[in-house]
Amino acid sequence: MSGQTENPATPTRTPTGTQKVFIKTLGCKVNTFDGHAIGNQFRAKGYTVVDSPEQADVTVLNTCSVTSAADREARYLIRRYRRENPDTRMVVTGCYAQTDSARLAAMKEVDFVVPNEAKDRLLDFIGAETGQADTGRKVPDGVKTVSENRQSHFKSSLVLFDDASSSQTRAFVKIQDGCNGFCAYCLIPYARGASRSVQAEQAFNEIKRLIDAGTPEVVLTGIHIGDYGRDLDSFAGDAEPFASFVESIMQIPGLGRLRISSLEPGELTRELLEVLKRHEDKFCQHFHLPLQSGHDRLLKAMRRTYDTAGYEAAVTAAREHFPDASFGADVIPGFPGETEEEFASTMDFIERVGLSYLHVFPYSLRPNTAAARMPGHLPQEIVKERAARLRALSDKLAARYAARFTGKQVDVLWEKDVDAAGRRSGLTRNYLQVVSASGTGGPGGLEAGMSGIYRVKGFTDSGKLLVLNCST
Repeated sequence: MSGQTENPATPTRTPTGTQKVFIKTLGCKVNTFDGHAIGNQFRAKGYTVVDSPEQADVTVLNTCSVTSAADREARYLIRRYRRENPDTRMVVTGCYAQTDSARLAAMKEVDFVVPNEAKDRLLDFIGAETGQADTGRKVPDGVKTVSENRQSHFKSSLVLFDDASSSQTRAFVKIQDGCNGFCAYCLIPYARGASRSVQAEQAFNEIKRLIDAGTPEVVLTGIHIGDYGRDLDSFAGDAEPFASFVESIMQIPGLGRLRISSLEPGELTRELLEVLKRHEDKFCQHFHLPLQSGHDRLLKAMRRTYDTAGYEAAVTAAREHFPDASFGADVIPGFPGETEEEFASTMDFIERVGLSYLHVFPYSLRPNTAAARMPGHLPQEIVKERAARLRALSDKLAARYAARFTGKQVDVLWEKDVDAAGRRSGLTRNYLQVVSASGTGGPGGLEAGMSGIYRVKGFTDSGKLLVLNCST
């Protein structure tokens, strides 16, 4: 299909007063980052970002496509937002807009479809400055609509830096986008494109800006951040570009905390661990290492780059450097051909390794992936039942890990949320959610962005750790 989908119904508008935009983001932290960045671009054009689609002159849905349920949610929201505001200009972007742009462009409720490959051109394409698109098309020039992920590969289009994050206690810095992995079940290389890194100096300048703005914690994020720097000339000949990059970040004056969002097991190298150990006063001792399965046959079928022995070795090496660190993992139950015995092996492996929590993603058939063509797709009721067992295991693991810290001291960064009892929420370096004593979160008490050492008293009814001032 060509990219010349006509859009004759798009209204011609000349802005009067301040235009308003509503942005809804679905999916991962990287997509959230992109949504904030798009909001900043609209603000730069004089728009006001509003919290309700009913108020919006422009509605932007930044979609996810990790599962078929995410696709359905996007279509539901498009129709709902159009009903709530028939006059808005409906813009759909993100991963679903990349993998099935033809279906979205065919929806009468949609005015513009901007795939990830053109996300950096979104405002220019929809005519945000003039209130009138000058193309008369639903997709940008040079972009071909695709159906059910039948597309060629492309280089990711980086939307850089979320200026709005300066006011947050934790700020995400996207250092990389895209993936070259092509795991059997995954749409991400199609949805986000080939791996691409931000120039190191740009990333350093953004981190310095956040530090100057008073941001206590910086989180490095991306689709495959362990791949960082391998496409940059500035790291040519460096066997460990990500480790070198992190070492340079740790040297930035004023850096408080640095958190790494996710790494592949094989990327948790000795060199990286030594860098983190040298700067353990700044490093947040939390490792998220996607697992997907605890059975070697399934890992091979999934086209993962490690086996269970390699995964366990990575956790063991990290734990030798950081004994109190938390370890999280993504797990996919119900992959085609998974037997009950293989699933049981996954459950046993997770317990043996001693993970702290799980993110459970039930297998979902994604079009044009290798897994879609595999035999042995399981009934949905089996997939859901296995997912429920993994989530119950995650709850047990999280409680077990948190209980280790009862009576101990933890370093807490307080966040903005305060509950009805006046207890402020916070996050420890090793990714434990805590709350303060009643009545301490607010004016005259704990404020967002404060940090300090506190003693863990026990659990609240909601399962969070209750912490008290060490003098209490």
